[in-house]
Amino acid sequence: MSANSVNTFSIQFNRYASIVIFITGVIGNTLNIVVFTRPRLFNNPCSTYFFWSSIANISVLLFGLVSRFLSDGFGIDPVSNNLGFCRFRYYVLHSSMVLSSWLTILAGIDRYCISSRSVHRRQLNNLKNSRYLVAVMASIILAGYSHALGLFTIEQLRTGPSCYAQAGTYRVFYDFFYFATYSFTPPIVMIGVGLATYYNIRLLRSHIAPTSNNEKNHSYLRKRDRQLLKMTLLQFIFAVILTLPIAVQKLYATFTQNTNKDTYQIAVENFIAQLMRLLVFISSSMSFYIFVFSGAGFRQETGQLIANFAKVVFGENSEIYRLAQNRLAVSSAVQADQFNQTATVLHPQSNLT
Repeated sequence: MSANSVNTFSIQFNRYASIVIFITGVIGNTLNIVVFTRPRLFNNPCSTYFFWSSIANISVLLFGLVSRFLSDGFGIDPVSNNLGFCRFRYYVLHSSMVLSSWLTILAGIDRYCISSRSVHRRQLNNLKNSRYLVAVMASIILAGYSHALGLFTIEQLRTGPSCYAQAGTYRVFYDFFYFATYSFTPPIVMIGVGLATYYNIRLLRSHIAPTSNNEKNHSYLRKRDRQLLKMTLLQFIFAVILTLPIAVQKLYATFTQNTNKDTYQIAVENFIAQLMRLLVFISSSMSFYIFVFSGAGFRQETGQLIANFAKVVFGENSEIYRLAQNRLAVSSAVQADQFNQTATVLHPQSNLT
């Protein structure tokens, strides 16, 4: 296979893959924002992290995938022809990517606290703390990446103009900074928080016993928290799988940037780099579909949202609206039956200390 063949395949692949990722990602993250603002989820601290993470993901898709789609798929590069946009685009893109990852980590820490046997840790799980942590995390990341607004530049390469960090010491620093804050450290932290949360769950199965007179209400709240916990852990798994590869690719590109390479090797490495970037964009696009797959309550809220939309568009007496309502009723009945069947297993006889 020649370098031209690799380049041709790469262009076609990026054209079609980027369109699919962008459409599914924007739709999914928009639905996330709407669903997490519904009354049953809005006041849950974990929902706060997922809400703002979805907004960050939309920024990643708009500032990252659109320009990459034009550049890699059609040879149109709006970023490398305007220095101001070059700097602003990378600032918003990388800040949003990092913020989304760390908000997901905060959601995991929130689930760790709510699943803990420690009363003090469970008390940390509240809406006030979650909103405060979102504001602090966003401020730190936006300030931490602000140097990109002044130190990114457009260089003239053999392949044409390219927007990235200034060559030399700053580029090495920036690659390691990006590596540490996004592509390596967050996946490692996710693995640690996920394992710690899984350990808490195992302890809960042998120590939780509902003793309140309002046992039904407390069980319902625990049920919702368990669903958010499952959603978070699955989000962790996919984030780690889709994020770590670009860390390896970035380090390789940094350490081999001064190595002589033939045209075929350059074409192959460019394709691999484009593929790794697409994996990152997939990570920013699939949270909604993970939540729908893993969270019964989230599916029900999404179904209710669709039913309300059908009612407004097609009318209360339409067949589409009645079908949506029937499916919601069946889904609610199935969830209630599953919960009743597993209540004994999920709440064994012991006290919470």
